[in-house]
Amino acid sequence: MMAFGNTAFAENTECAGTSTEATEGTFTNGYTYSFTTSGTDVTFNFELLDTKVGLVAYLWNRTSGFQENQMSSTTGQGFSYTLTGQSLNTTLTVACKFAFSGGLAVTKDFTYTVGNSCGGVIDTEVPTAFTATKGAVTANSVELLLNATDNSGAVNFTITNGATTLTTSSNSGVEKSYIVTGLTPSTDYTLSVAASDAVGNVAANNPIVISATTTALAEPTTAAPLPTESASKVISVFSDTYTSISGTDFNPNWSQTTAVSTVQIEGNATLKYSNLNYQGTGLGSDINATGMDYLHIDVWTPNETSLSVYPISRSTAEKFVTLLPLNLNEWNSYDIPLTDFTSQGLSVADIFQFKFVGSNGKIVYLDNIYFYNSSSTEDTEAPTAFTATAGTTTSSKITLLLNATDNSGAVTYEINYGDINVTTIGTSAEQKSYTITGLTPSTEYSFSIVTKDAAGNQSANSPIVLPVSTTAQITSIPTIDFETVGQDWSWTIFENGDNAASLAAVLVNANTTGINSSANCFRFTVNTNGQPWAGLWSANIGEFTFAASNCMVKLMVNKNVLTPMTLKFENDDASVACEIQHSNTIINDWEEITYDFTAHIGKTLTKIVLFPDFPSSRNGVGSINYMDNISFNSNVPVGLAKSSVEGISLYPNPVKDQMQIKSQYNISQVVIHNLLGQIVKVKTVNALETSIDLSQVPAGNYFVTIKDINGKVSIQKMIKL
Repeated sequence: MMAFGNTAFAENTECAGTSTEATEGTFTNGYTYSFTTSGTDVTFNFELLDTKVGLVAYLWNRTSGFQENQMSSTTGQGFSYTLTGQSLNTTLTVACKFAFSGGLAVTKDFTYTVGNSCGGVIDTEVPTAFTATKGAVTANSVELLLNATDNSGAVNFTITNGATTLTTSSNSGVEKSYIVTGLTPSTDYTLSVAASDAVGNVAANNPIVISATTTALAEPTTAAPLPTESASKVISVFSDTYTSISGTDFNPNWSQTTAVSTVQIEGNATLKYSNLNYQGTGLGSDINATGMDYLHIDVWTPNETSLSVYPISRSTAEKFVTLLPLNLNEWNSYDIPLTDFTSQGLSVADIFQFKFVGSNGKIVYLDNIYFYNSSSTEDTEAPTAFTATAGTTTSSKITLLLNATDNSGAVTYEINYGDINVTTIGTSAEQKSYTITGLTPSTEYSFSIVTKDAAGNQSANSPIVLPVSTTAQITSIPTIDFETVGQDWSWTIFENGDNAASLAAVLVNANTTGINSSANCFRFTVNTNGQPWAGLWSANIGEFTFAASNCMVKLMVNKNVLTPMTLKFENDDASVACEIQHSNTIINDWEEITYDFTAHIGKTLTKIVLFPDFPSSRNGVGSINYMDNISFNSNVPVGLAKSSVEGISLYPNPVKDQMQIKSQYNISQVVIHNLLGQIVKVKTVNALETSIDLSQVPAGNYFVTIKDINGKVSIQKMIKL
């Protein structure tokens, strides 16, 4: 038996004892501790046995994270603190910090199981008067009302829902309201509830089974509030009250899980987002909201708890505001100051998309999405200084240069040609460049252009009628030799590690002895950390159309790896594209690859894209790729570029099965291509003479490329019978 102060303990237990152990500072005589449970409350008592001046104590609760609470003084140097509402049989981790004049000391960490009496009188009494009934039921939850009486002062309840087990505790004789959450609407549930005390005695009437059916999710029965802003001060995205911008895509494919529909509520069109994670909207034309000061949105939801709206600018990307408060089962109307977005760096002069982001899997209804000007002054001033002229014209597109001045800071241009009407928005007194695409070559178009402000005031000189003709298709494309054409082009590198501009450069051709005698060539270095599809593109090629006269594209390459080389062409927005992939057959020397774009005749394109080294995987292997003399030829098929070398003979020709090749110098390699430039057969040789088996090669015309050990290349036509 050890005795200190007013407390004596025969031995240390989880519930009581003495110690001199410290985690900070030191103890001489030590301290006593005792922990007791009453119902669901746990009281911690500590008494310092070292005499100190100015003593205070703090309970350190390390059970989950860290909390420090000042303890109440009891007698002498004793202190107490009670943690309420604890769950039976859970483990608490605590320590006591004693602070005093000149220092502090902290006890060791103690663990205590809630409800443990540490060997007192054995409790064999079971909980009685156990009841479990159903309370409030919603679409996603069921409330359980639980009660039982136990001599220990506390009762533990175990709730089973299918494979899920939940636990909660309550004081004896006190009804406990417990809500089972995360349920599915309109679903039957069977909940099994059992009552027990801290030592495991179970109620005689265990378990009580409760059946409950969750309700269906509510739906709005009334339409969103009717907007009251004057139409002259509104730019509408979605609203029955106003004329919204046309051509808007409310469900673009952004790989979202959201299902989008338009429903009628009291005859009013309303957007419905089901299973919302995020949802984009592509506006039919850009919005210039510089003359507006608010964004209005009406939202109704039965279950969403977090919703953010992102206006997306062409120049400054996206910024968001979270809509608060978000009350369930009622319309929430938000008037968001545009300064909430512009203060984050968003430009509202070129809004072209919207995005809504939820908490995942919920339902949201949206209506009356519009920008508005809150000024009470009616705008009656029409735009002035309206001009419209033609800019760049090609075979498929015409650029219009538009300008006007308005007191609101923004102007709208309505463009009509034939049966087509398009709208674009510009900034006051700033020239707006707008390109009409998809036009027919060598055709005259008449553009009728009207300018208005947001209030609908129209300029006095509207409409301006502008006749403009597209050019004829361009089918004559000069060879890109990096000497007279291509040497000053701008290239954009992508997916190539750091994408440094130095990775692409026009250089002196260091190997002019073979088929490429050009002075200059183009080099592209693929980094070891680049993607397999690392490449580069240029729009300096200008607009052209594939025709029979130019669809056979030849490209000289000199690579240090044997990998596919992909050549691609596309239009401005990549909606029209064509690409072909061929591998080089030799390394560290020039060869010419032919790409047959006959299947793409008629396509009008504006960019060239090169993937010089396109393996199936990069695997940390980079490459150096030289390119030159990209030429556009007729679709009369030819093979690789020819060069004559004396002393090489090929026979018989035509050939049926075996072809013989002789040379005055050792032959290093023989490659046979068909007229599409595709490799049919490759043979490595180190002899003056070789025989090649062609018995399995289909009849037709072929080109045979013969390379000797001196690097000389001879290409000869061969007929296979």
